[in-house]
Amino acid sequence: MKCSQLGWPRWIALLLVPVLAGLGANPAPRPLLKPFDARSLAEIRQANQGRPFVVAFWSLHCAPCKDDIMLLTAVHARYPQVAIALVAADGPNEHPEVARYLAQQRLGRIEPWAFADDFTERIRFGVDPEWRGELPRTYLFDAEHQVTGHSGVLEAAALEAWLSRVTRRRP
Repeated sequence: MKCSQLGWPRWIALLLVPVLAGLGANPAPRPLLKPFDARSLAEIRQANQGRPFVVAFWSLHCAPCKDDIMLLTAVHARYPQVAIALVAADGPNEHPEVARYLAQQRLGRIEPWAFADDFTERIRFGVDPEWRGELPRTYLFDAEHQVTGHSGVLEAAALEAWLSRVTRRRP
């Protein structure tokens, strides 16, 4: 049966074919990566004023980082009131791969960021002048934004204890 027999103009059929063909091509939407630069931490702090939050740095090429991502997504499901910014320390040329990887994770409301440029030293210095680039690197900010930095894999019990402490209701 031709489109003209269905009463549809041909141009509608021509527009619909690529749309319908693409429906099954990409089942998981790619997360929109926010560009992270030397000023982004101040932006995240401002957005979470008076609330605890976590900023976790990772890379596609860091296997332990992926374990941290799984842990963070699991605890975020139990503590959704604590914002988490997940920052890929990979350069812009790797952003498509970062987006594909994160699309497979269950991020929920975790914000995906990625280094805005290849000048990683400037970005890292804007976060923490003492940080030398080791990954994973996580910063835990309480409601007063007192920060605890942690290099290496997060321990589930320690993260759970911190989250429990900073989300405790105050009188």
